[in-house]
Amino acid sequence: MSNLSVHSFKYMGIPVEYTLKRKKVKNINIHINEKCMITVSASERTPVGDIKSFVESKAEWIMRSMASIERYNLTKPDNEIYTGKKLYLLGRQYTAEIRQSDCKKIQVCGDTITIYTDDAGDTDKVKKLYADFLREKALEVFPAVLNDMYVKMKAEGIPEPVLKIRNMKTRWGTCNIKTDVITLNLQLIKTDIDCIRQVAAHELTHFIVHDHGSGFYSILEKYVPDWKELKKTMDTKYKDGI
Repeated sequence: MSNLSVHSFKYMGIPVEYTLKRKKVKNINIHINEKCMITVSASERTPVGDIKSFVESKAEWIMRSMASIERYNLTKPDNEIYTGKKLYLLGRQYTAEIRQSDCKKIQVCGDTITIYTDDAGDTDKVKKLYADFLREKALEVFPAVLNDMYVKMKAEGIPEPVLKIRNMKTRWGTCNIKTDVITLNLQLIKTDIDCIRQVAAHELTHFIVHDHGSGFYSILEKYVPDWKELKKTMDTKYKDGI
């Protein structure tokens, strides 16, 4: 006999379906996943009527939670690029426009980043073209920002860094103290200059303090007093999924 069964209730006339899962639990539990699918878990001994009454008593909370999840899903970055997509460059938001053209290039004009490509229907080609564009911009900006921070911090006795740029998924930057290499995430070019400076200073500070102890942050704060606010901005903004 299956321990799963499907049930439903109505909230303001709207039918809402949930899956009941029988398992060894003391209480009745309600879980809503990222796709707004509702699972209710309860023990074998709990009568279906009691479960139904409990779920219905939580109907308003369930509907609020589902609405919140749906709003969040609308704001999540996707990994595709298309006309109308919101993109970021140096802290400014733009709208993408993809145009079919024999000439492959990208132009920034006003609030629009126009991507000209010979195959507008090939998402992978468009994304590669855009990634190459971001790398060109990063090569224009990152060396100057890193050098500026190095000049300000070199009195701390740090070596002059070698810059590398790489597209990374989880880290804004890395530091190799053995080779004096600082690697900055290509995604940083989407943030504003102050955010890029914060990451540069962060990695330079690792030449002095290798971990993230209290000594590390006292040095970082000396050169970037608002590093906490900048990091929070970076972690919550400028993510367009590509």
